[in-house]
Amino acid sequence: MKRILFVLILASVSSSAYAADFSLEKIKAGDIAVKAAVVPAPVPALVKADPQVPQDLLNKFQQVYNELNAVRSDLTWVRSDLDRLENRALQMIQINYHDSFFQSDLRKTSMDMSNRFNNMQRAALDAHNLLALAQKSADLNKSAKDMDVIAREILGDTWPALEDAAGRLEGTVREGKPEVVGYDAQWTAMDISRYARQLSDQARNASSDTRTLISKTQP
Repeated sequence: MKRILFVLILASVSSSAYAADFSLEKIKAGDIAVKAAVVPAPVPALVKADPQVPQDLLNKFQQVYNELNAVRSDLTWVRSDLDRLENRALQMIQINYHDSFFQSDLRKTSMDMSNRFNNMQRAALDAHNLLALAQKSADLNKSAKDMDVIAREILGDTWPALEDAAGRLEGTVREGKPEVVGYDAQWTAMDISRYARQLSDQARNASSDTRTLISKTQP
């Protein structure tokens, strides 16, 4: 009888221990599951979209392109005009003949060169001002590349070709007698030569700035 009672007590203790151990394992497993469920999954970083380019900025880029293109178009026949004036001056000097229209044509050429220089200076300044406004944009980058093409064409037209033509005209007029080429022709020819040099200087500045614009607007 004592043996049977001991067996029953032992069985009861073992069953309780097993139940307690099983419950502990369930609690631990449940706790791990709860913790796993509570830990939030990592959120992927949002890709920041490029800011919308304001329309007025696009317009400013286009305006500078138009200014540069206008200067480029106005330079088409300038070198030929200077060469013709030089040839007329040579003929006048060779035959010692005064052409009353030469001096007026020379003055008109000087005024035109002054206007071209002013237009180029304004366009170069406007291109330079865009550097502070530039932002990454495919549209702005394309506009900057278009401006750079025109600026390099202007520089190619003015230096050294236009400077040389204006310098030859000045040198030829200086060789002539004032009563033949005109009493203020030498000063006017000097002005033309100076405007040509200043124009190429501005074209060089614009070309440098448009290259920088390409870099600053590259997406």
